[in-house]
Amino acid sequence: MLNQSFNGGIVIDSPHPVEVVEIILAPLPDKVVLPLQQRIGGEAIPCVSVGDKVLTGQVIAKTDDYFCVPIHASISGTVVIIDDQTIPHKSGLRSKCITIESDGKDQWIEHTGCGVDFLHCDQATMIKYIQASGIVGLGGAGFPAHAKLEGIQDCHTLVINGTECEPGIMCDDALMQHHPRDVIRGVEILLHICGAQRAVIAVEDDKQEALNSLLMHCHDDRISIEQIPTKYTSGAEKLLIKVLLGIEVPSGKFAIDIGVICQNVSTTKAIFDAVVENKPLVSRIVTVTGSGVKSPNNYEVRLGASFEHIVSMANPNTNHHSVRMGGMMMGVDVETTRMPICKITNCIFVNNIETKPNTQECIRCGQCNQVCPVNLLPQQLYWYAKNENTDKAMDYNLADCIECRCCDYVCPSHIPLAEYFSFAKALHRKTTEDQYRTDIARERFEFREYRLERTKQERAKMMAAKKEELKKKMANDKAQKGKIAAAMARVKKTKKVSDDVQ
Repeated sequence: MLNQSFNGGIVIDSPHPVEVVEIILAPLPDKVVLPLQQRIGGEAIPCVSVGDKVLTGQVIAKTDDYFCVPIHASISGTVVIIDDQTIPHKSGLRSKCITIESDGKDQWIEHTGCGVDFLHCDQATMIKYIQASGIVGLGGAGFPAHAKLEGIQDCHTLVINGTECEPGIMCDDALMQHHPRDVIRGVEILLHICGAQRAVIAVEDDKQEALNSLLMHCHDDRISIEQIPTKYTSGAEKLLIKVLLGIEVPSGKFAIDIGVICQNVSTTKAIFDAVVENKPLVSRIVTVTGSGVKSPNNYEVRLGASFEHIVSMANPNTNHHSVRMGGMMMGVDVETTRMPICKITNCIFVNNIETKPNTQECIRCGQCNQVCPVNLLPQQLYWYAKNENTDKAMDYNLADCIECRCCDYVCPSHIPLAEYFSFAKALHRKTTEDQYRTDIARERFEFREYRLERTKQERAKMMAAKKEELKKKMANDKAQKGKIAAAMARVKKTKKVSDDVQ
C-alpha cells in the first residue's frame, strides 16, 4: 500500500456500513423521465415526438456540437410527454425532459461493437463507439468521455479512480467486486486509445474484497493496482495523482497537461460495454443509504427511473426524510424522491430530518486551514467572501477551491464556508463577465467616436483640398481668359490696321 498522502483532508468512517456489498438488479420501471441536460455543454435536442414508439437503447435526443453525448431510451415503450421538469441539480432549475411509458417488453435496438478482439479496432472507431453510447464521467462530473480521449498526445500514465468520492457511497466498490474482468478489459481499451505506457488503478484500503477481485483478473504487466489510505478527498483528480505518482498538477492546469489521463472506474466499465458491444449507457449502479433506510444497498437501475423506485427497495422508515443526491459532503439536496435518476446519480442519501446547529461567529481556531486538501486559507477566504471582496479572494487562490466542505465539517462554529466560497466564485465570474461586457461596450463607443472624428477630419481635409484645387482652377481659368482677351485684342488691332490701309 502507498504510504504517501496529501496535506489536509479528513478521515470519515462510513456512516452506514454494510456487511456484504451487493448489486441488486432493480425491476423495470413503469416509466422513465430522461433529462436532456446530462452533460457539460448545451441541452440535447429531441429527435422523437410524442406518440412515437421507441426501443431500449434508441437515440431520442442529441446535439451536433463537439461535446455531443446522445440520450438513449432506457426502456422500450411510448413517448408520452416532452416538457420542462425539475431535475436533480443544485441550480434547482427546470430542464426539458422526455417521458417514456414502458411496454414491459424491454426490446433493444441492435448493437454490435468491436467484440472481444477489441485490440484490433483502431482508436478512432473506439472513440466513435464511446461517443455513440452516450458515456460521460460517472463519478459525478459528467464530462463527455470521448472528448477527454480524443486528440490525446504525450500521455504516459492512465489513472483509474476506484476510490469512492465520499464516505457512505458503495457503487464503485460493488462494481469492482462483481465486474472485475470488465473493469480490467476497460483499462486495456483505454490504454489502447490513449497510448499510455502504464495504468494505475487506485483502491482505498477499506475495500479489500474489491482489491482481491481486481488482482485475480489482472494479467497485464502494464496495469498495477495500488491501495491508498482511506481519506476524504483522495478521489479528487489532482490529489489522487499526487498520492499515486508524486506529481503535483500546477494551479490552473489539468492532468493531461502533465501527461496523465484520469477515468472513474464506473466510466471504465461503461467504456468496455461501449467498445465491445456498442451498448448504450441506459443504466447505472446507485447506492441508496442514510439514516432513513433500514437496508442500505446498491441497485443497478435504468436511467430516468425515479429515486423512489429504488429507495422503496431499501426499506425506508416512516419518519420525515431529507433526500440528497451524491455524497454527504458535496451532494445536492432535492425536494422529493420523484426526481429522475440521471447519469451522474451515484448515490441517494435518505436521512431522518434533524435540527441543524445554529451558525456562530468565527473563533479563528484555524482548524479549517489544517484540513484544506489544496492548502488554501479558508478562514481568510471566508472574510473576503463574506464582504464580497472577490478580487482579494481570487488573489488567495479561491479558484483552486474544490468545495469539498472539509472546512465545514471541522468548523466548531458551523459556518457553511463552502457556500460562501461557491457564492464568491459565482459573484466573481458575474462581475468579470459584466466588466468584460462593459469594456467591450466602452471600446465600441470609443472606436465609434474615433471613427466619427477620423471621418470628420478626412472630410475636412478633402474639402480643403477641393477648395485649393478650385482656387487653382479658377486662377488658371482667369489666366487663360486673360490670354484669350489679349489674343483677341491683338486680332482686333491687326484687323483695324488692315482696314485703315485699305
